[in-house]
Amino acid sequence: MRKLTIALFAAALVAALAPVGQTGTPAPLALVRVHYHSVDEAAFLLSNFDETHNHGADEIELLLWPGDRAELDSLGFEYEVVTPDIFARDLSLLGGPQPVIELPGPDRSDYRRLADYNTEMADLAEKNPGLVELFEMKRPSLEGRTVYGLEIAAKVKDKDGRPIFYMDALHHAREWPASEYTMNYAHYLVEGFGKNAKITSLLKKARVIIVPIVNVDGFNYSRESVQSLNQTVGDLTSNTALGNGFEGYWRKNRRSLTGVTVPGAQVNPDAYGVDPNRNYAYLWGDSNGGSSSTQVDQTYRGEAPFSEPEVANVRDIVLSRPVTGIITNHTYQNTVLRAGGGDAPEDGILVSIGQKMADLLGYRNVPSVGYPTTGTTDDWAYAAMAALGFTIEHGDAGFHPAYAVGVGERNDQAMEAFTVMLDASADPKYHSVITGKVAGGKAKLILTKTFKTKLSPGNPTGEDSIKEEQVMKLTTEKDGSFEWHVSPSSRPYEKKAEDYRLLVKQGNKVDSLRVRVDRGERVNLGRIKLGGAILVGIDVAEGGVIGEDGGPPPPPFRGAR
Repeated sequence: MRKLTIALFAAALVAALAPVGQTGTPAPLALVRVHYHSVDEAAFLLSNFDETHNHGADEIELLLWPGDRAELDSLGFEYEVVTPDIFARDLSLLGGPQPVIELPGPDRSDYRRLADYNTEMADLAEKNPGLVELFEMKRPSLEGRTVYGLEIAAKVKDKDGRPIFYMDALHHAREWPASEYTMNYAHYLVEGFGKNAKITSLLKKARVIIVPIVNVDGFNYSRESVQSLNQTVGDLTSNTALGNGFEGYWRKNRRSLTGVTVPGAQVNPDAYGVDPNRNYAYLWGDSNGGSSSTQVDQTYRGEAPFSEPEVANVRDIVLSRPVTGIITNHTYQNTVLRAGGGDAPEDGILVSIGQKMADLLGYRNVPSVGYPTTGTTDDWAYAAMAALGFTIEHGDAGFHPAYAVGVGERNDQAMEAFTVMLDASADPKYHSVITGKVAGGKAKLILTKTFKTKLSPGNPTGEDSIKEEQVMKLTTEKDGSFEWHVSPSSRPYEKKAEDYRLLVKQGNKVDSLRVRVDRGERVNLGRIKLGGAILVGIDVAEGGVIGEDGGPPPPPFRGAR
């Protein structure tokens, strides 16, 4: 019965999406700049068309899919055509030799494919075992692909308490230059270690996690479809794509309407997709234009926060490690955007770091993309665990400009800008440090916090928040000493101070205590003796901290700044 219902729904959606009264070949995909005269007009354009982010004063840049141009004309909007046929332009770039760009890692003249990324990551780890570690994300993609990432650090296999700079790209499938910069940075770090004093020093103080392709299905679909773009639009062969963008300009993941995947080809033939960068928990599910509840819209947010495996993968990485700084890479707007959209409690810190990156890149340092967005990567990371978060919108020449333009012109500057964030992630003044020494030698530490992340009022789940848990693990040195760089225990938007719970395990002994630590603060827990002994004036008992007289818990342990 359920399968029949799904099939009928799929048929109804396909019928609804089919062009009405259309004869002949539809107009090609065009890039236009539309003039607007009010906030309402701007909101309408942003909500009902495929916008590129690359907007100017009183004008919005749109990709016009079949039927869009006729709708613009009927509504009376004024616009200029920037590129009459995007696909023809892209295909023309493939028709002749392209200059080879000198880069960290392999020099290139064209964008990588998914297999290129996976091969290069494996190769970096194999050739640099003390510096690079390849890892697999816990969840495969909807089409069954493995998502890979790299961890890069001096003595990378030492699971110590260094802070982590996390960077990713390709939440949005068509934004090819973004992942190029991310992969190039992995090569840049490897090639610089031992030769570049700054890079060498930073990789001794911090770790870098790089995930070049978050949305592997969407990217593979986009990248491998470029040769057949004109035919797809001309024949309208993908009905579920009509509201989403076709093939090379597909934006979302490849969530299937019916849940049917062609196993050998790893293809969901009836994908409508979810926007991964609207699927994170913080303020998910708004009704004010920050995301969409309509499946075929470009900003469709999914059925629930973290419903998509690509997004759950990122969440698991961030909540299980001491991530202190984040960059998620996108295209295209020539901007450095920051968590909180200008309203973050620590906006001054974010502005300062963002300006350094923007100056290097020649971009604008701005609070937001220019319109509401909810459920995004950097906003969630900052709200959930106080990691300093940024989105960089690279370039202004389109989603698939010639490689020399889309990547070559600013690659050196991007490497320097990313290093600014690595430096900030490594700097204790921008995060927190917990130190101590467990009596009796080596012990295992687990730092946890359970919390609720706020959702948007009136969201489809009917809940006002979602429960999340941060769990980080560390093994002390042989003598029991440790230094753990973490994000602050209190989340930025919470009015009340919050604590971590630190569990200390040594053999069959387990004790715990609460620890509160602010940004820029260093808390020294002193000598931790398990088994009910006194810890700098506080008894530690399994299950929590109690007073010396057995009374109510004292305030969380605090050390000097």
